[in-house]
Amino acid sequence: MSGTFKRYGNILLRIAAVMATMSVCATTIRQASSDTINHQPHTVLVPALPYPQSGLRKRLSDAGKTLPAIDNSLQADIPGLYYRPRQIGTDIPDANRHPAIVALPDCDDHFPEDWINVLRDLGIGVLVISPNRAHPSQVYCSEGSLGNPKHGLTYWAFDGLSALDYLAKQPDIDPDRIAIFGYGYGGGAAQLAIYRDGHAKHFAARFRALIGLRPQCMSEMNNFAPSLLIALRGDPFNPPAWCQWRMDRDLTPGRALVRFELIGNGEAVEKQATRKVVAPEKSPEVVSIVTEFLSRSGVITKNREN
Repeated sequence: MSGTFKRYGNILLRIAAVMATMSVCATTIRQASSDTINHQPHTVLVPALPYPQSGLRKRLSDAGKTLPAIDNSLQADIPGLYYRPRQIGTDIPDANRHPAIVALPDCDDHFPEDWINVLRDLGIGVLVISPNRAHPSQVYCSEGSLGNPKHGLTYWAFDGLSALDYLAKQPDIDPDRIAIFGYGYGGGAAQLAIYRDGHAKHFAARFRALIGLRPQCMSEMNNFAPSLLIALRGDPFNPPAWCQWRMDRDLTPGRALVRFELIGNGEAVEKQATRKVVAPEKSPEVVSIVTEFLSRSGVITKNREN
């Protein structure tokens, strides 16, 4: 009998060991699943807002004029990736409602991954949208043609406004703390998204602030939200002089603050002559400038900044 009990005892021990191993595996799987949910981006399709009626069309309509039909062929829903904040701490007034940023990529559809991580570590959700995929004929790294003419960055700016509307309706996002962050050509489009005389004036929702990193300053700066523009000295793609010229030209009464930072650039010219990220644009100095600006503009809190 003792041998029988011993055999049963060994079997029970093995079963217990297997069950313990399964429990550990299950915990690991659950943890991995949780990490995946929290750290991997979610694919979203941002509904495009309807284009507002222009002032000219309204005046003509009020005068009884017959108006040509509006070309809506380039109005399309916008693909995007949403990255949740890595941590949501008690320093945020409502821990269930965090700030967010709409990220507009460069003309090659690239937005720096390093900056996505920086923003998420600050407690900010990041929605990277793809105007290139929404409007393939408006890819600004290539030239336009008679069959596919370019219509300016206004379509990209409108995509940014559609993304603002989408984020403002999410229950876990604070609609009053949504900023826009444009990179390269996306910086030019972002400026149009806060332009006081552009599409934005037709909508109640407003971006809290704007960040433009190596911005392509091709648009007006008569803003309704504070802006931070960070340029690299000698940048061959996004010349800082364009930003300085437009800032001087658009010093209109009532314009929101535009802060311009020119960062020293030790990279060789041949390395800069690509659209790849170069070291100065993700330096601790630039991260500090952006973090302080987000804090001053009320997108993040002081505790989160520290």
